[in-house]
Amino acid sequence: MSYLIALAAGLLTALPLLFDELFLLPWFSLVPLFWIAKEKKAAYRHGLVFSLGYYAILYHWFCYLYPMDFAGFDKTGSILVVAVAWVGMSLMQGIGTAFVPFFYRRLTENRRPILAPFAAASLWCVMEWLQTQFWFGVPWGRLAVTQYTKLPLIQSASLFGSLGVGFLMVLVNGFLALGIESLRKTRNPKQPAILVAILLFVTNFAFGLVAMHVPMRGENTFVAAAIQGNIASGDKWADDSLSTSLAIYTTLTEQAVKESGASLVVWPETVITADLAAPGSSARTAISELAERTGVHIAVGAYDTENGSTYNAVYLFEPDGTVNESIYRKRHPVPFGEYLPMRGVMVALLPFLGEINMLSSDLEAGDSPALFESDLGTMGALICFDSIYETLTLDSVRQGAQLMLLSTNDSWYKDSAAVYQHNGHAVLRAVETGRPIVRAANTGISSVLSEKGEVLSHLDPLISGYVAHEVTTCSRTTLYTVIGNLIVWVSFGYLALLLGLRVRDRYSPADAS
Repeated sequence: MSYLIALAAGLLTALPLLFDELFLLPWFSLVPLFWIAKEKKAAYRHGLVFSLGYYAILYHWFCYLYPMDFAGFDKTGSILVVAVAWVGMSLMQGIGTAFVPFFYRRLTENRRPILAPFAAASLWCVMEWLQTQFWFGVPWGRLAVTQYTKLPLIQSASLFGSLGVGFLMVLVNGFLALGIESLRKTRNPKQPAILVAILLFVTNFAFGLVAMHVPMRGENTFVAAAIQGNIASGDKWADDSLSTSLAIYTTLTEQAVKESGASLVVWPETVITADLAAPGSSARTAISELAERTGVHIAVGAYDTENGSTYNAVYLFEPDGTVNESIYRKRHPVPFGEYLPMRGVMVALLPFLGEINMLSSDLEAGDSPALFESDLGTMGALICFDSIYETLTLDSVRQGAQLMLLSTNDSWYKDSAAVYQHNGHAVLRAVETGRPIVRAANTGISSVLSEKGEVLSHLDPLISGYVAHEVTTCSRTTLYTVIGNLIVWVSFGYLALLLGLRVRDRYSPADAS
C-alpha cells in the first residue's frame, strides 16, 4: 500500500505540468513521500517509485517523437528509440531524486522535529542543482516550472532563483508533513507546523502580488517581434529547405515590421541550415539585404563553423545590413540530439544510436555569453536547451545583457506539453534576472515575455505567423543576479550540520560505553 501511495504522490506532483489549473498540488503532494520516509525502512525504494511516477508523466512527450523517419528509423526502430528515451530518462532522473527521502530519513532520525522540513527542502534543492552538473541530469522537471502560469507565486525567483522557489515549495510540504504527523499522535487540531506552512505560502503569494505591481525603470522601449515559420524539423533538411525557409521568414519579417513597427526581429534556432559565416553565403547576403531594406535588427539561428568545429549559433544582422561582430554559440547542446555523450561506449552498448542521422557528427559547445552591442541596447542570447539552465542567463545578465533573445526549435514535440514546459523555463529566467525575453520557436511556442515573466504576446504551436510587443531594456539588479544560487550552498551547509550532529550522536562517549 505504501508503494501505491508513493506512486500516487509522484503522479499528483507532476500533473500541473500537464494541467496548470492544478498548480496547488505540488504544495502538498510531497507530504506522503516524507511521511513514508519517516515510517518505512525502504525509503530509497519508495522514493524511486515516487520519482518514476513523477518523471513518467513529465517525459511522456517523448511519444510525440514517433515516427522518427526524420532520423532514419522505420516504425519499429522509432518505437524502440522512443521507449528507451522515455524509460531511460525517467530512470536516470529517478535514481537521483530517490536519494532525497533516503537521506531525509537518515539525517532526521532522532533529531528535533523542527529540523526535518528544512532537511527536506535542502535535499530537494541540492538534488535539483545536481541535475545541472552532469549531462544525464537534465533540470527539465523542476518544481518551480509547475507554477510558471501563476506569476505571483514565482516572483520570489527574483530573490533566490527557481531553486529557491522549489526550496520553498518543499519546505511547505515538510511543515505540513510535520503538522499532520503531530496531529495523528496528539489529536490536537492546533498544529503550529501547519500554520507555519500556510504562512509561508501566503507570504510568498503576497510578496509576488506586491512585486508584480512595482514599476520598473528601463532604458529603451521598442517593439520586438518573434517569427514562427512553422517549418517542422523533418522538413528543415529537405533539398529546397534553405530557399523555402528564406522565403517564408522574409515574408513574415516584412509583415511584422510593416504591421507592428518592430525594431528587432528574432528568428528561431537553425532556421538557416547553413553556415552564415561561410564566404559567399547566399543566405547571409539575402538576410543582410532584408535587414537593410526593412531597417531592423534581425537575430537569426544558423550554424557557425570554425577550425573544423561546428556550432549551433545566433547571428545579429544590423539595420545597415552588416553583421554584428559577436556570434552567440549554444553553450549547452542537447545530449543524444546534437551530440552523443561518451560516443564509443554508447554505440557499443546501444548500436542503434550510431544510426541516428542527427548524430553522425557532434556539435561543439560555446563557452561565452557573446553579447550583442547595438543601438537598441546590450542583448544576450540563448538557444533552446540553454534556457533550462539558469546560470547561462545569469552569466549573460552579469556581463551586461539588458534583454535576452531566445531562439529555439521545439518542433520535435509538436503540440505536446513539452513546448509549454519549455516556455515555462523562459518565464522563470525572465523573473530571476529581471530581463524581458523574446522567444522565437520554429513551430511554437513563440512569445514575448516581460521582466516579471508576463506573457505579453504569444503564438500557439503549429501556426505560421509572428508575435510582437513593446519591450523595455533593463539594467536593474535583482537579488538573484547578485547572489546567484546561494540557496544551494546554504542547503549544503545545513545538510553538513545535520550530518555532523548524526555522527556526533553515533560516536558519542555515551554510545561508546
